[in-house]
This record gives sequence, C-alpha cells and structure tokens, in this order.
Amino acid sequence: MTPRVSSETVGPDAGGESGLGAFEPPGDPDAPRRSIPALVVAAVVTVALLAGTWLAGGFEVATGRLARLPVGTEVDLGPMSVAVDRALARERSGSWSVYVFARCRNNGDDPLESSKDRLVRNGFSLQHPVSREIAPDASLFFGPGETIGNSTVLNPGTPMVPCTLVFDLDVFPGTDVVSVGASELEWIDASPTGEGQMVWSASRTGYRFEVPVVTEPDR
Repeated sequence: MTPRVSSETVGPDAGGESGLGAFEPPGDPDAPRRSIPALVVAAVVTVALLAGTWLAGGFEVATGRLARLPVGTEVDLGPMSVAVDRALARERSGSWSVYVFARCRNNGDDPLESSKDRLVRNGFSLQHPVSREIAPDASLFFGPGETIGNSTVLNPGTPMVPCTLVFDLDVFPGTDVVSVGASELEWIDASPTGEGQMVWSASRTGYRFEVPVVTEPDR
C-alpha cells in the first residue's frame, strides 16, 4: 500500500536536494502559471524592428544602401569609370530635363555604346531629394557639347572625356542638389535559357552623389 503523505509535511523544502520548491511563487499552488504567448512575443519584436527601421530613415528606395561619395570622385563601374561634377535642371514646355555633367573613361578594349550596352538603364539613376521622384528615363552622351555630348559611343584607349547624363522628370521642386546613383556593372547572361545574351547588369555595389544643381525655369 502506498503511504499517505500528510499535507502538513509539504513545505518549502519538499522539492528535495534540487531546492526547486523554494522558488515556487506565493499564492495558491494549484493556480495555473501565466506565460506570454509566442505570438505576442513575435508581435512585440516585429513592432520594435519596424520602429527601429523608421527611426533610422524609413523605407527609402534602394538609394539608401549606396555609399555616399563627394562630388568629383572617380569611381570604377567595371566597363567604364565616371566622375560626376555638376547638374543643370532645365524646364521646357512644362517638363524638366536634368543634365548631369561628368567625365567618363572606357576601361575595356572595345567601344561602349550607351543604349546598346545598357550603361544608363542599369548603371545610373537620379532621385529628387524633395519630391523623392525617381527619373524614369535617362540617356548618356559622350564628348564635348553645350548641353549634351556629340556621341553615344565611348571609345577605348582615351583619357577621361566629358560626358552627360540626361534624366527626364515631370516636376522639379526647388532644390540645390540632386541625388545621382551609379552602380558597378557585371557582365552576365540575361537570357532566361542561358543562350548567351550577355549584357552589363547592375551589381549590389553602388555609389551616391549629392550633386549641386542650377535650375532654369521656362520663361
């Protein structure tokens, strides 16, 4: 027969050598213990992460991950090097064009064509710092010119030559600078079936320049 244990013998030391009984919370020993549900913990952690992200700058477009460099710094993008100097925002018939004046050099042995090699599409971007609008269209010209260069081809074996990036925006609120992004480019196969359709594509490494801009409204 199993011996009966009197309730009088159950006390703080009843936990044995482990001493666990000494840490029992006061109150009714039969009351269920309260625990924090896992979903509540997850929700609190998520809110904390969201708050931290917001305080750190919010959910900006990917330009936030670009390393900021001073204007005039020459950067190697792979097929070409570029140094951004200044910008001009010009309004014509209610629309705006932003001309970013820079210097470019071909790092390879073959000519580079801005549209064919996707240099602008994958390598450059512009964002207005006030409206946060990102320019949807861009062009790249090489050589001297009053506003744009006189060629779309950058030949190898030459020193840095003048070049111009042209971005189109619907509106252009007043500002003293524009944010210009430049991404390093990788030579990859863009075909989904591996047919060897090689193009220059943006990598995860990029740079950001706060470029001084002069504004010319339409008169």
